[in-house]
Amino acid sequence: MAYLILAHENAAQLDALLSVLVPPASPDVAIVHADKRSALWQALRRRPADPSGRVRVIADPVAVRWGHMSQVEAIARLVRDAAGTGCDYAHLISGADWPAVTRADLAAQLASSGGLCHVEAIPGHHEERMETFRFDTPWLRLDPRRDARAYAVTWELRRLARWLDAARAAIGARRSLPYGRWHYGSQWWSLPADALALLARELPRLLASTRLWGTVCSDEHVVPTIIAQAFPARLAGHRRFIRFPPGQSSPRLLDAGDRHAIAESEAWFIRKVATAHDPFFLTMPAAITLPEPISVRDESIFRV
Repeated sequence: MAYLILAHENAAQLDALLSVLVPPASPDVAIVHADKRSALWQALRRRPADPSGRVRVIADPVAVRWGHMSQVEAIARLVRDAAGTGCDYAHLISGADWPAVTRADLAAQLASSGGLCHVEAIPGHHEERMETFRFDTPWLRLDPRRDARAYAVTWELRRLARWLDAARAAIGARRSLPYGRWHYGSQWWSLPADALALLARELPRLLASTRLWGTVCSDEHVVPTIIAQAFPARLAGHRRFIRFPPGQSSPRLLDAGDRHAIAESEAWFIRKVATAHDPFFLTMPAAITLPEPISVRDESIFRV
């Protein structure tokens, strides 16, 4: 298996996650994409290469912005590297995720699944994100209190985008549908080798086409759409335990009070968790014991 990890902070927790996913002598590989603008990337790039090859860090990361197509660019680089590993399954997770089952249980369930594509894919939901053309996508999460002037400019850009979209609609013009109707889903997935190979071919092509320019949260549409179009009979749930507060676009941090719900969910991974919030997850799954101590100075991550 290949674990594809999107990360941007907390080196100590990332080290702990890697020690669980790919312990010594593991047959698996973990590939980390660290946001190019982050302190985490600056730390990881200075670490020596892992001679075992169990942990790899993307050497050409992108600067990731929330809701921007840079999210898809980061995923494409993880997929590119994972496709060359010869893995049977690949799991896209974040550095704030944690496994909810043992590796043996996960492998057994995948082996008996018949090559299912574990990805959420809801046809038509939020497809307006992919149909409109926004000029403010690099600045979707500006803080109006700290960036008042820039925030005001983004609203003018949105107004211009709405006017142009209305004009385009009036003449019957529509943005292309390279894979048919857009599907929506959580960006986190577990996919077999043939689906991973398809993404390795299609994601660079789609990014080069400029079709994703001006879209919002395309990371929640691109992979679900490509996989749903290619493997409609093999779609299955993504097996992630995630909880969104009402009206919020980011999941809440999980705590020990979620243990029962996690066990009942049959999820493979949980998100999101943080040691500073509640370190309950460090004992999950129960069959795995972590090396002590977990330190930010741990050199168990290496760069290729």
